[in-house]
Amino acid sequence: MKGEEGKSNKKITITGKLTRVVAIGGETTGWAVDLDKPLQIRGETLTRIEIHPVVREMDGLQNRRMEVTGTLEKRSGIERGEYWVIKVERIREIKI
Repeated sequence: MKGEEGKSNKKITITGKLTRVVAIGGETTGWAVDLDKPLQIRGETLTRIEIHPVVREMDGLQNRRMEVTGTLEKRSGIERGEYWVIKVERIREIKI
């Protein structure tokens, strides 16, 4: 990935189950995708990526399979340390 530290100019698409996220101190976007398969990013194996911003009402989509396209950025918080977030450009439900 290229760009300034913690950010990526590379657009990616992930798929998985949309879930609510709660963290101490509110260090969360509130939503994440539990990935269908692990993703390797800069030597880290990710099984979940938080999404931001929430682009529409998401409650009706909780626990559904979604496809999300956007760019990755690494965020950090006092309680959680560093974590990856995908900045959403497109999100859609995958009908099975």
